[in-house]
Amino acid sequence: MKKFGIALLVAAVLAACNVAVVVEGPPPGLLVTVDDVNGVQAVLPAGAKERFELTVADRPVRVDVYHDEAAAEKELYVKVFDEDGQPYAHTDVRSYFQDADVDLASLAAVGAQDVDVSFPYSVNLPANMGKVYVEVTNQTAASATVTVKAVTRNEVVRRDVAMSNPDTANGETSKGYGGAVLFLGQRDTYVYEGEDNYHLTFSVPEPGTDVLRVRLKLQETGEVFEPGQAVVLLNGDVLEVYAEGDVRAGFCASYDGCSDGIETGEYSLTIEP
Repeated sequence: MKKFGIALLVAAVLAACNVAVVVEGPPPGLLVTVDDVNGVQAVLPAGAKERFELTVADRPVRVDVYHDEAAAEKELYVKVFDEDGQPYAHTDVRSYFQDADVDLASLAAVGAQDVDVSFPYSVNLPANMGKVYVEVTNQTAASATVTVKAVTRNEVVRRDVAMSNPDTANGETSKGYGGAVLFLGQRDTYVYEGEDNYHLTFSVPEPGTDVLRVRLKLQETGEVFEPGQAVVLLNGDVLEVYAEGDVRAGFCASYDGCSDGIETGEYSLTIEP
């Protein structure tokens, strides 16, 4: 009882002295409800920032930031923080995002062409990320109306998939596998369980844009190979598909529940004799 009484006394003294009690943690933001079709809207003066917050539970979430008056790319700058206030990712158009600790390269440096500014500025967030803070900066000289929406999505990833060679005895000439790298740090893992000396080809929708790589583990060693390059497989080989270098945002159009209309994260693996 004495400790409880002392706590009350301290609180009363602080109140009497008009001393504000500071709560640690990131500043709050405008609350965004996942799957609310209306989202949350804010008007940002020239050069101003606004924070939004949402919670990512047991399913991944895509955050979309719309700018109704957009006339060119880079008019908004979006940065995402986790619940501890640590930066997770940043973006300046829908087709590009990367780790927030890395300087944002120019769009030309990563091969982006014909950017459609009607797209929202988007970031994919992995399941169970918890509280997330989205900071939007208006980089124009005029007022900007922005709308932030968050939608759940299927996690179109492949982990520990067992791959086998095609059944050539029954006329099967090739066998295909594929997925989409959607999140920073994501690695899709495949294990080859088939006959030796079959060939695997790795391909992405936009070859030559330095988006995804495959790491092929052979006898305790690793080899990175380019899209379109055929690799000889041995039984037990393990492959990882992941983003490397300047990261293009992971979106996909070919898989159920992943109807972004952009294929930057998609890939396919084909096994042939």
